[in-house]
Amino acid sequence: MNDRTPRKPREPHKPILLIVAVLLAGLCTRPAPAEVIEEIIAQVNDKIIVLSEYKRSLETLRQELGQELRGLELEARFRERSKDTLRELIDQQLLAQKGAELGVNVESEVVKRLDEIRTQMKLASMEALEQAVEKQGMNYEDFKQNMRDGILTQRVIGREVGSHVQVPPAEISAYYEQHKKELERPEGVRIQEILISTEGKPEEELPSLQAKADEVLAKARQNQDFAELARQNSDDPTASNGGDAGFFERGLMAPEIEGVAYSLKKNQVSDIIRTKYGLLIVKLLDHTTAGVPPLAEVESQIHERLYLQKIQPALREYLTKLRQESYISIKTGYVDTGEPPKQASVQNP
Repeated sequence: MNDRTPRKPREPHKPILLIVAVLLAGLCTRPAPAEVIEEIIAQVNDKIIVLSEYKRSLETLRQELGQELRGLELEARFRERSKDTLRELIDQQLLAQKGAELGVNVESEVVKRLDEIRTQMKLASMEALEQAVEKQGMNYEDFKQNMRDGILTQRVIGREVGSHVQVPPAEISAYYEQHKKELERPEGVRIQEILISTEGKPEEELPSLQAKADEVLAKARQNQDFAELARQNSDDPTASNGGDAGFFERGLMAPEIEGVAYSLKKNQVSDIIRTKYGLLIVKLLDHTTAGVPPLAEVESQIHERLYLQKIQPALREYLTKLRQESYISIKTGYVDTGEPPKQASVQNP
């Protein structure tokens, strides 16, 4: 269905190892209990970081960068980013330990995230997800612990750092006035879609496929979660993203789809659209007009941008404070780029 509408190239389906890498980028992976004790390269209070964790983080970083970069550019960016690998592992340990100290419980969120991954992969049960993880050479308990640590660190960041970051309305207004040219946009729509494919299917299957499309449409119009319906029923690659097909400028969609999409109201679901690829159901998420949008439409977008600009140095400052309060030991030959600068000792005259 990719040539149905000109659009940005889709990322290919990733095997679970890469999905795990994206979801858990940089999170430390503990050795399974049966593994031989490994080389310790750092100690963070009563926890350790071993060489295999460090190497796995480097491998994950290369995989992520390889999604967008190639050749010399990939190598240059990898060399630049890899310098902070140990720092990031230590950061994660410090935040996870702080979360445990604060009594932050994330078990319900872990269960929810695991079920979302299971649904995206169209697996029938959690046991099937466990088997899929194990087939890729990962310990399932390690996988869950990585996810638990990731959620925990985000909670700590939000509670200890993000809650103190303020973006006053005056800053948002000033940014809007200074960046109007940048905020200018073309007319377009953002849509979700569900495709029941009929391409290459025998004639006798078409009635059952039509019945399936009718059933899905009825559920969508009964306000069932469109994203979940897409994950469970759509044959389009966008299914893994909940059917989110992205933003299309006017004139870039197939005429029979564009005509329907531009006629919908926000959050309205279309009738079934017959295409050469199959039976398509579209939901309009947003319809933007050409030009500079009013401040009210982009206020949240500007707030998020300014918030991210502020939280990064604030987080670094917080992590420096945690380092100063912690025992951290680094093996010779490895560098923690987040280590606080040593203060020169003052000698009495």
